[in-house]
Amino acid sequence: MRTETTYLTDLAAVLWPCGGLLGPGDGSVLRMAPRNRGNQYLPVPNAHNPRVILPAGNRSVAARGIASFAQGHSFKERLRTMLLTGAFATGVAPLLLRDRLYVGAGPGIEHALTTALDRELAIAIHVGPPRANRKPVLLLLTPGGRTIGYAKVAINELTGRLVRAETRALRHLAERPMRDVTVPRLLYDGEWNGQPLLVQEALPVGDQTDRPTRRQLLRCVTQIVCLAPVRERRLSVSPYRRTLDERIAKLGSRPEVAPLRTALHRLPDVRLPFGAWHGDLTRWNIAGTARRAFVWDWERLAMDAPAGFDALHYDLNECVQAGVHPGVHRWLDSGSRLLRDPLMAGLGLRPHTVSTVMALYLIDLATRYLHDRQAESGGHLAAVDDWLLPALEGLQERAAHEADHTG
Repeated sequence: MRTETTYLTDLAAVLWPCGGLLGPGDGSVLRMAPRNRGNQYLPVPNAHNPRVILPAGNRSVAARGIASFAQGHSFKERLRTMLLTGAFATGVAPLLLRDRLYVGAGPGIEHALTTALDRELAIAIHVGPPRANRKPVLLLLTPGGRTIGYAKVAINELTGRLVRAETRALRHLAERPMRDVTVPRLLYDGEWNGQPLLVQEALPVGDQTDRPTRRQLLRCVTQIVCLAPVRERRLSVSPYRRTLDERIAKLGSRPEVAPLRTALHRLPDVRLPFGAWHGDLTRWNIAGTARRAFVWDWERLAMDAPAGFDALHYDLNECVQAGVHPGVHRWLDSGSRLLRDPLMAGLGLRPHTVSTVMALYLIDLATRYLHDRQAESGGHLAAVDDWLLPALEGLQERAAHEADHTG
């Protein structure tokens, strides 16, 4: 796996074709560089573990970038965000952070976005932890720090597919508004440096919104399911199972293929409701109030999946926050309870099919991870043979037992 410093310089080559150079913040790189070299950015917390990249010369934009990209759900995270925001707002942060990304002079992503949106702007960049689908998310701000929107730029084939898929999804969602769910509007789509680029509006997420309660989550999930006509089919004749079988086959000779295919074909042939699913509904992609959910990152929207997948995905990612193995054990129980909720029953999901849906979700998730090569990028859930296949084996037994006791 390539180093994070290499990732930064490769990323700079996409965003700023004139190039980028890592160095210390003591001015030595600037003295070596040509005149009018360009902008300085601060990798935070450092170049070896970058999570955000902030402009060194604009306090308000940097402070706003920290606040906007923070995942402040715990007290520790919120305290860290408060300290970092204060450090940037007061101008202390550049003195404390050693590493710099020096960007060469010439037209860069800022110029392209300014032209596309016809307004002056500055950027802060979120890169997140290493994973196969990691791509830069650019927070677009006025020079005074007011949010304009977000841009996504692809950096390879996988992220290119995802950016194009999200562009299509946002266009589709604009034509299918949901009653209690707000999604971003697509502001611009095009290309930058030979890669797909999209810009979407910023949703009103902040201090007045929080993670959804169980009821809010399920209300959101049911409305997403209904983005496509909900149809009930036997699993064996469903287009979904045929497509999933084909996706597994495309994995070739990987050792995980045989157990995944066997598990899929041994599941009970029950009738299931099929509809749409967001595909990556987690605490990082949803926030809301008591009356409304705000949902973003629609790059994996699919229109034919068993109802309940989004609820299971959200719950699994919550359960594993404190550790994968104990979290998966909790999820086997909590996921089952979610699918037995009356809101899910209203979609046609029956109690004797719950474990079948959970098993299908794990097979689908494993297939995605293997295609995306997530394990090679160090994702904590990506080691399919470590936790997913054992959990799947237990769910197969549960599914057969439930189907035999439909009365």
